[in-house]
Amino acid sequence: MKDAILDFLDYLEVEVCLAENSLQAYRRELDRFHRFLAERKGVSNPDQARLAPEDRTREELETFLFRLAGTLAPASVARALAVLRGFFRYLHAMERIPKDPARRLLGPRLDQNLPPVLGKRTLAQLLEHSPKGTRYPLRDRALLHLLYACGLRISETLSVTTDSLRPDLSLVRVRGKGGKERLVPVAPPCLKAVEAYLEGERPRLAARSGSKHPELLLSKSGRPLDRHRAWRILRERALAIGFAGPLGPHALRHSFATHLVEGGADLRSVQELLGHASLATTQRYTHVDGERLARLHAQFHPRGKPTSPSRKNGIRDQKIRDKKT
Repeated sequence: MKDAILDFLDYLEVEVCLAENSLQAYRRELDRFHRFLAERKGVSNPDQARLAPEDRTREELETFLFRLAGTLAPASVARALAVLRGFFRYLHAMERIPKDPARRLLGPRLDQNLPPVLGKRTLAQLLEHSPKGTRYPLRDRALLHLLYACGLRISETLSVTTDSLRPDLSLVRVRGKGGKERLVPVAPPCLKAVEAYLEGERPRLAARSGSKHPELLLSKSGRPLDRHRAWRILRERALAIGFAGPLGPHALRHSFATHLVEGGADLRSVQELLGHASLATTQRYTHVDGERLARLHAQFHPRGKPTSPSRKNGIRDQKIRDKKT
């Protein structure tokens, strides 16, 4: 079983070019399933259990998922199911198992829980207000500007290098999921924030590690900023402006997409900016408020425009004349 898992992970890394974070998530889920199978056989060390992939059954998978459902959120159970489906589909395609036990295996029903959309005033305060005692306000400001102004994922933001940023063209080259690259426009306020950081704080941070790292955003030790510290930076800024609700980096990306759609951008363009492979994903990330839908209906649908009083009177007079004739 362990060899099959390692082969599958190699396949995901080399042929699918799965991102490192996704690869680690696959590894965790498969290791958890491996431990579950070993426990059922009464073996404490999974590596010592003789577990052949071809002996796995649908009943085992259902029991495993049922156990996860008792302690994990539906989204976590759905992720585990997706990993198992991919794993056994791969083994079946490689003819290492006679049939796929995960085929047509049902998972939990998921609600579409979207991140919060921040108002423009809240965003302005979040981007420009630094809490008292902040050691690197220019770096933190550049981080948040990249998240919102460019709609980047947190992993994409932290992997931006000094060479991938082109201030002369107002563009940044981003490496997204699956190693796919795209060019994203950088708004002038974001460029200004990044340039202030490059001139003011980054040289000092880079000197602490001997300028070894090309990443744009550096920690206090001169190493690349990690996602945990980025979360804390955002949370500290949110609390400083009195925003007490849940807030993560993805909320800025979601706000970026939503504000584009509300401003009239078409979904296809938003899809390109976000780096989504499917338009369906973009539709899930962006939503349009009811008032805008009502305005669009009233503007473009022939029955959407309210009938004016003079028009109503004209119709009534015509009906009276018709009756007389």
